[in-house]
Amino acid sequence: MGLASALSTALTGLTAAETTIDVVGNNLANSNAVGFKASDVVFATQFSRTLGLGSAPSTSIPGSGGTNPRQLGQGTSVAGITPNFSQGTVDISSNPTDLAIQGDGFFIVQDSSGAHLYTRNGIFKMNATNQLVTVTGQRVLGFGVNDRFEIQRTELQPLEIPLGSIAVAMPTENVFLQGMLPPTGVLADAGEIVQTAVLYDEDAIVGAGTIVGAA
Repeated sequence: MGLASALSTALTGLTAAETTIDVVGNNLANSNAVGFKASDVVFATQFSRTLGLGSAPSTSIPGSGGTNPRQLGQGTSVAGITPNFSQGTVDISSNPTDLAIQGDGFFIVQDSSGAHLYTRNGIFKMNATNQLVTVTGQRVLGFGVNDRFEIQRTELQPLEIPLGSIAVAMPTENVFLQGMLPPTGVLADAGEIVQTAVLYDEDAIVGAGTIVGAA
C-alpha cells in the first residue's frame, strides 16, 4: 500500500508538470499573436492523510513544548492558471484603423450572437457597411453620437466611420482664450510695421511680407 501511495503521489507531480508544459507551449505558440497575454501555472500541495494529531504545550510536564501533527501530503495539484496582464510592447502599424491600449482596459466587441466579448487585439478593419470590425468579423462597440453631436454614454453601439457619405458638420461656435499678463511686463503703447526678410527656398523666391504688431 505504501508503494502504491508513493507512485500515485509522484504521478500528481508528473501531471502538474505536464500542465506546465502545455501552458508554456501555448505561450510560445502565441508569441506573435497581437494582444495575447502569457499565463503562469500556480501549484498547491495536497494534504489528505493525518497520521497523528498534534498536542499543545503542557505546563504539567516540564520542558514539554507540544508536538506538531503528522500529516502526509498526497502530492500536488494545479491551483490555477493565471494570465499576466502586464503592459506589453506597442508596435507601429501602417493601417490607420489599428489601435492599441496603453495601460488597463479592453476593447468591447460583439459576436454574431450579440454577446459582448473583450479583447486587447487592436487590429481592426472596415466591413462593407463602414463598420469597424476585428479580423474575425466581430463588430467593435463604443459610444454613439446623436443628431446634436452629443456623445451618448448610456448604450454601446457598433462604431461606424461614414467614409464617402454626406454628413452635416457642426461649426465652431465659441472660442476661449486664457492667459495672464505679468505686472512687470513691457506695456505696449504704440504700433509699428515690421518688414520681414525675403522668403525663399533654394530655387524660387516666395516673396516678402509685413507684420503689423505692437511694440
